[in-house]
Amino acid sequence: MPNFQGTFIIETDASGDGIGAVLQQQGRPIAFMSRALGVSKKSWSIYAKEMLAILEAIRMWRPYILGQKFIIQTDQQSLKYLLEQKAATPEQQKWLAKLMGYEYEILYRLGRDNIAADAPHDYP
Repeated sequence: MPNFQGTFIIETDASGDGIGAVLQQQGRPIAFMSRALGVSKKSWSIYAKEMLAILEAIRMWRPYILGQKFIIQTDQQSLKYLLEQKAATPEQQKWLAKLMGYEYEILYRLGRDNIAADAPHDYP
């Protein structure tokens, strides 16, 4: 059972064919999310796919994280600096708008250490 007084961690990952995420607390998984990408989204950059994974996970687990600080772990290092970057494209502006109102920190996690989020979509 989740502890709503504790910190939630959302670990995300993207591959060529899908996105995945794990909601966890104290190193234990609470829920998994996995989505196959459509034809048009398969051609997106890995940065955009990783951002999609974050947005989908936040949308799905909103009741768990709304109103408290949570951590996002991704193996896309540039996303760690998302709030410090200039939102140059309309897509980036939309992504940032969807994240407004949440209190979060994005942490980089080396890809080989990000295996929990890999599991739902990379392994049969």
